[in-house]
Amino acid sequence: MSLSRRIAFVVIAGLVAGTIAHVADPSGSTGALVFLAAGLVLGELLVLRLENRTAVPLSYPVLLVLASGFSTARFAGAVAGAELISAVLRFNDRESGWRVQIMIERLAVAAGTIAVYDGLRDVTHHNEAVATVLLTLGAAAVAQLPVDLAMRWILRLHPTFSARARLAWLAIASSGMLMAIGYRGVDGRGQVGIWGPLLFATPLLAAWYAFERLDTATRAYDQTIESLAMAPEFGGIVPPGHSKRVATLAVAMAGVLGVSTHDTSDLERAALLHHLGQVTIDEPEDPSRPTPAAEVAAVTSTMLREIKPLAGAGDIVAGDASDPKRRVAVQILRIASDFDDLTARDGNEQSFAIETLRSAPGYVYDDKVLGALERVVEAGHLAAVR
Repeated sequence: MSLSRRIAFVVIAGLVAGTIAHVADPSGSTGALVFLAAGLVLGELLVLRLENRTAVPLSYPVLLVLASGFSTARFAGAVAGAELISAVLRFNDRESGWRVQIMIERLAVAAGTIAVYDGLRDVTHHNEAVATVLLTLGAAAVAQLPVDLAMRWILRLHPTFSARARLAWLAIASSGMLMAIGYRGVDGRGQVGIWGPLLFATPLLAAWYAFERLDTATRAYDQTIESLAMAPEFGGIVPPGHSKRVATLAVAMAGVLGVSTHDTSDLERAALLHHLGQVTIDEPEDPSRPTPAAEVAAVTSTMLREIKPLAGAGDIVAGDASDPKRRVAVQILRIASDFDDLTARDGNEQSFAIETLRSAPGYVYDDKVLGALERVVEAGHLAAVR
């Protein structure tokens, strides 16, 4: 089922269920609870996409509304029901293990939200002053961030707090506070009811649209780089899939060694394009004496440095280790590429390739990076690519 159809299904089902609940309990808040639970499911379908292909869901602001407007028991029931429905709607997205991990992460964030909100309400003796209400809601919104990042780290879901991620969390926190205040009001005044979350969700939806457009542009940019990376393969310069395998291996090694998100992004692009310059070099007159790797790296790095977004990748290809933080990235690229040459091109076993790299003089390959290579190979990161 496409995303648009899932959204339409949730909207229609939510309206029907909410209307029935309101008719059955016209003086109570059951109808509003059902409407907000439907909003929680919608928030799971609409996400703010980040650079590392993870996302922050729009359901997090709805958690603030539920936490501030309902008892803990009703909050827990609405969250549990919404997450079960969301898991069913994700059925065709990815494998079941990923869906379970996402559900665990979302439930943990919900638990952190209600725990911080209720805890601060008790500490402040349910004071309804504007400053106290804002402080309580703000703390609950901020608490979602460390819980989310911690669960992503525990579940190996690629935590990140890059520039785009910071903007996503700012949109989540500010919108959630506005939506909650719109629903509950302050000291019995300013309540808009269920229309409050709908009204103040407008900026959040605008942020979602902007993130979607940015993600589309980013994916087009990445696809262009991947297409360029295939040029040496089409020319028979490197074995098929070499660039993709090196990039996959390099990113996995960077994760083991704790390389920053920014440097990992540059490293991935460098790995994809590190043979691109060879396409522009004339074939050697003597096929038995191929173009030196240093010359290929020099031409490639010059090409990449001419394009501002790829300048960092050009530095890595050139082996520019003037920045100590970049030395690890340079070593990762060198080792990943040489490892793939030994296995894919020369047909050696992975264990033999690793021993060959370890037998080189100590100044050629960094021992710590070779250790990361062994861990990544043992974990089977290349199996899917091969």
